[in-house]
Amino acid sequence: MAGTKPGKILPIIITVALLILTASTTYAQQAQSQYFTCTEVVPGVSGSVPSHVIVWFWLSNVTTTNGLNYLLYQMYYNPSSPYFHQFVTPREFTKWYSPPSYVFNYITKLAKQSGLVVNYTFPMLMEATGTASEVDSFLTALQSAPINIQQWIIAGECIPIGYFTASSVIPSYKPQYVAIPLNTTNVNSVLTTNVTAINGVPMQIRYHQAEIWLPKGLEFIYDELPLFNGYSYSGYTGKGLTIAIVDAFGDVNFTLANRLVYQNVACNDLATFNSLFSLPPTSCQVSYPTGTPVLTSADLSTAEGWSYETALDIEYAHTMAPGAKILLVVSPTAGDDLFTDVEYVVANNLANFISLSWGEPEDILYYPPPSYNLLYGYDEIFMQAAAEGIGVFAASGDSGAFDTAWLSFNMAMEPSVGYPASDPWLTGVGGTALKGVINYTMTSRVEYAWNWNSHYMWGSGGGYSFAFNETPGQTLIDIAYERTYVYEPDLGVYFYTVGHRGVPDIAADADPYTGVLLVINGGLSQYVWGGTSLATPLSAGMTTTIQSYLGTSFKLGDLAPNLYLIYYYYPSQFYTWNTAYPTGVFFTGIPGTMFVTLGGENGLYWVVQGLWNPVDGLGQINTYGLAQLFSQFNGLSVG
Repeated sequence: MAGTKPGKILPIIITVALLILTASTTYAQQAQSQYFTCTEVVPGVSGSVPSHVIVWFWLSNVTTTNGLNYLLYQMYYNPSSPYFHQFVTPREFTKWYSPPSYVFNYITKLAKQSGLVVNYTFPMLMEATGTASEVDSFLTALQSAPINIQQWIIAGECIPIGYFTASSVIPSYKPQYVAIPLNTTNVNSVLTTNVTAINGVPMQIRYHQAEIWLPKGLEFIYDELPLFNGYSYSGYTGKGLTIAIVDAFGDVNFTLANRLVYQNVACNDLATFNSLFSLPPTSCQVSYPTGTPVLTSADLSTAEGWSYETALDIEYAHTMAPGAKILLVVSPTAGDDLFTDVEYVVANNLANFISLSWGEPEDILYYPPPSYNLLYGYDEIFMQAAAEGIGVFAASGDSGAFDTAWLSFNMAMEPSVGYPASDPWLTGVGGTALKGVINYTMTSRVEYAWNWNSHYMWGSGGGYSFAFNETPGQTLIDIAYERTYVYEPDLGVYFYTVGHRGVPDIAADADPYTGVLLVINGGLSQYVWGGTSLATPLSAGMTTTIQSYLGTSFKLGDLAPNLYLIYYYYPSQFYTWNTAYPTGVFFTGIPGTMFVTLGGENGLYWVVQGLWNPVDGLGQINTYGLAQLFSQFNGLSVG
């Protein structure tokens, strides 16, 4: 949870929060600019510490007639429109929706006068580098800019490099993984313990209470083999496409990190993972758009935690799309440099799909000092990604329907969805418990929600967004609001949920008791891994495989709008309801777009079979079935 220790909320703040939470924020240039200096973000930070500054801008021509909102609706929700799935280029987006050039000219000139080096200007942000003192000087001067400049500014924030996680009043994003120990000193022996195999291919391991899914078992159970052409991988595997994984710090060499020396070994670990589990090799590249991480005593443990996240992301995105290229984009902090890196990928059209397995509860952005303006800026990045046809997936969180971080402040946990999964222009991914019994003749396959567990304080993240309206797709299918009001004890308000964006859109395996193994620093980890950090790259990988099958005939872009349209126009073909199948059909293909979630809850909301719900959304991708429907209907031509 970001922020210093919460204090008592003043009545005026409660009043403001109540207004905010009962009328969701829509895109409008109406909020007052917010600024966060280095000394506010990390009190006592040295003025000489290298720091980034991000200035967030309002896009232009968003809500106007035929503006960006209109175009996005035509692209994704109007099958009869000539713009349906006809996406724009980065150059077109910049030309049509950037603020006036005089805004960039003024702010970049002011940054340089303050001693800063401008790194990037994108349609919705500028990022520059300097010392903390230079950044604070710039932010102070910026607050005195003329009104014709101020009206375009959403927020300005400092991110001290190497010290950001020490104390922060702006969001600090957390990996969304959980793990259970294997409780053995010989980890490799697990690979030969109670293994289920078909034709010599290992699928699962039953180890104590855990049902561990091996990579080829996940490919099997999510119905990918008909597209792969079996385990020959000679069919549609994502070849020619790129999945970008955006994480903080990367997969650090632990030995060197303990000496505060940075080395990223992510691609080495992916190669070891492929060798260990007999997966095809792939191109793995690493990029540092906002700079190489700097390890300090303040961020060392954070960096090590992100290493497991990075390994989990790239290894299981690759599992589900073994032919796709992996682009690992590494942020030097767990703050908003992450979003600058996402925008770098989008603005340079570097990937077809982006996987984000991290998040922050929305409610903390409304707690004093409020920083919810930042949500407007982030949202613009995902609007651009959607407009360019880049599909983004984000983890819905691992603490059920709640923000449990308040408990560390001796305060009550309260309902909250996580961001960026709550953004309306990406696909939020929740979690399931994936159970299967596989033999040569029959295979049972059942997915329940990754249930809320009050002992571990985990479960599939989900609920309703404070900040965003329900998506057009959710309006189309008339999603359920399982609780009209929920009480937010820390904000001191009742939140009226109706009309707000429901989270998640889809789900995949996340329960650590039905989790996976990963390679970290050259060897198998001593844990079984789960969380929506697993579900998200699984879903991104499956979608990439589907896109490779479709080729250039239909570009998916953001997956979620496609699914809501299919649900609306072709309800009889949406779900596969069986829980037992002849094993052979997993090699020939199972009809139906999605596997249904059979039940469960996340502490506040519950699964309703065959309906969208704020636990697992619409269900789980059936890779073969969804690919066939897209191919058959050529992008839902409902004419």
